Formats: sequence, structure tokens, C-alpha cells
Amino acid sequence: MTQPEQQSANDFVDALSEGQRTAINAVRNVILDNLPDGYEETVQYGMPTHVIPLATYPVAYNKMPLAFARLASQKNYMTV
Repeated sequence: MTQPEQQSANDFVDALSEGQRTAINAVRNVILDNLPDGYEETVQYGMPTHVIPLATYPVAYNKMPLAFARLASQKNYMTV
């Protein structure tokens, strides 16, 4: 299963309102500062996603890197 070409995590954050951008960046920076070696930030399903790459963990049922954390920002809430 392949994903269509998607925006970068920075593009996702840049498109948010100032308040949402501040909140998402605060959480994103904590995740990035504590992300284990070998994990990566990418975009899956239109959201910044922190994954275990297939090179590290190739046993993924859907042939996609295993998601560790995702950030989403909706109209009235944000979630990890």
C-alpha cells in the first residue's frame, strides 16, 4: 500500500493558525527531542507522523513504517 505524495511536516505546521502552530510545535519539539535513534518524522495520512522505518522494522502488515506518534489539528481540538 503506498501513500499519495503528501506535504512535509513543516508544511502541515505552517498551514495552521498561529495558536494551533504554537501548541503543535510545543508537542512536536518534545517528541523530536526524545525520539529514539533511528526513528523518523514523516507524513502519513496528511499528519506529521513519527515512525520506526521499514529498514529498522520491516515486518509491517501494510508495508508502511510503523507509526509511533501522530499529531493532528482539527477545527476544535488537537491530538497526539
